[in-house]
Amino acid sequence: PTCSSDEEKKFTRPAYSYIALIAMAIQQSPSNKVTLSGIYDFIMKKFPYYRSNQRAWQNSIRHNLSLNSCFVKVPRAEGNEKGKGNYWSFATGCESMLDLFENGNYRRRRRRR
Repeated sequence: PTCSSDEEKKFTRPAYSYIALIAMAIQQSPSNKVTLSGIYDFIMKKFPYYRSNQRAWQNSIRHNLSLNSCFVKVPRAEGNEKGKGNYWSFATGCESMLDLFENGNYRRRRRRR
């Protein structure tokens, strides 16, 4: 049986880097900061491909957050914010990360030779 194009899109890996996915999640949050689980939720809701094999890609998300200097942990405020863990946001000077993704184009760039 053949799949519809919508069905095929659901199981095709999106052409976005993990850094782009993280940036999208942060930029689309009202306060420009989001928890790790918020990043996971955003990615799974927006891209059905990531609803499977979660362990592998979630490890890659954590890896990118910890190694990319444009992402910083923001501690939760005492008392009025429930939950555990920190928020993630852009480091000072990296707020305009959209500039890295020309005109909001988050797709992977072709490698130059």
